[in-house]
Amino acid sequence: MGRSAANNYDNYLNALSSEANYEVSAFYGDESNPYSSVNANRYNRMSQEQMPGDKLYADLIRAQTRDYNQRFAPIENFMAGQITATGTKSLGADLDRTRSSMGSAVTNVQGQQNRDMGRMGLQGNSNVANSTMAVGGLVGGLNDTRLRDADRRQSLLSGSLSGISTKARSTGQ
Repeated sequence: MGRSAANNYDNYLNALSSEANYEVSAFYGDESNPYSSVNANRYNRMSQEQMPGDKLYADLIRAQTRDYNQRFAPIENFMAGQITATGTKSLGADLDRTRSSMGSAVTNVQGQQNRDMGRMGLQGNSNVANSTMAVGGLVGGLNDTRLRDADRRQSLLSGSLSGISTKARSTGQ
């Protein structure tokens, strides 16, 4: 960076608030920053015929491509590797969690029903009455898990996971 460019940069930093000054200095001073190699003043002395704006734009595109390849491409490759012919590699673990959750829920309901009957002096076997509901609930839970996995697969294939945080927040309410 030339001396006048350095002075302009220092003047710019001094005009900022202390917090903004720190943020800008940290951003451009960080060697791991993929944009630190882009020098906005590199082509100042070129004539218009040499297209300095195009050269600077090309530098920026190269920096963006490096940034993408370093930070985002590995994650996208991992996510693409999760896709199988029928769903995703997460399906097995998801089904196990569904089975476990449904088993706990059925046990809780059976215990509540036995306690309620005991309070009235009755003794019954609610396991038989609840077995049909338990099987139906388990089948419904497993089917829902498979559908969600198919949705996840489709989102991975179409690249539409961008709104996943919004979907996650709205699902929890």
